[in-house]
Amino acid sequence: MTAPRILKRTGGVFRDLHRELMQVDIDYGQLDVAAFPESLVAEARAVWHQRFSTEFRSIQIMNRFMGEVLAAGDPLEVYAGVVDLIADEVRHMALCADLLQALGGAPALPEPPEIPEKKAFLQASPPERALATAISMLAVNETLSVGFITDLQQRCQQPVVRKVLDATVADEEAHESFGWEYIKRSLQRFPISSLSVWRQIAHDALAPLRQGLEPVLARIPADRRHLDAWPDEDRVALGLYSPERQALVYQQTLEGKLLPQLRALNLV
Repeated sequence: MTAPRILKRTGGVFRDLHRELMQVDIDYGQLDVAAFPESLVAEARAVWHQRFSTEFRSIQIMNRFMGEVLAAGDPLEVYAGVVDLIADEVRHMALCADLLQALGGAPALPEPPEIPEKKAFLQASPPERALATAISMLAVNETLSVGFITDLQQRCQQPVVRKVLDATVADEEAHESFGWEYIKRSLQRFPISSLSVWRQIAHDALAPLRQGLEPVLARIPADRRHLDAWPDEDRVALGLYSPERQALVYQQTLEGKLLPQLRALNLV
């Protein structure tokens, strides 16, 4: 078995540019891991490593998205938005990596490091690929991500974890608005007959979360299907959810925000 590849660090001009990008100075020494049960810390390492991997993939997808909007002939002003998206994803990945290391973990790169792409996606035209990316990543994933992270951020009082969540939420909200506007404009490129394709992309982007969280929702008693029933007081300090609260936040964000916006664009 190949040894995991750990995220590398360096110095010099690269470190200076990285510090400028981060825009936030966090003292990770303020996170006293020994103050938490080891079982909870181990869970936090696993969760923040998954978040690190997700952000690493997001950098790659947003970098690919830049190539797509360029090749699609999108307006000049769109490029600035995508540059901002890429920079934000690098910042989020670094925040997750730093917090993971403060928890005693190691940010191992996802395998394979290069994101695999489906053949059908690569064979699509640049405008088609750009719209597909916007629907799946900037609309579905970012909207749900804002819901999850905001719920944690509003309740977390641990200084280090709160600063990580604060920095992430501030970026994600801008991603979301950019994505919906891009989709609205890009749909105008295509005939109405193509709507079934775009609806399927939205459906497929939601499917993994539905498969993981809707069974949890089904197990929650009717009288406990509200967030107050799952305060997660012992977990939120490390940026963690119980499965029940995560499922309820998913449902709240899906029904209150994501589905109405998809309906407005005739994507469901």
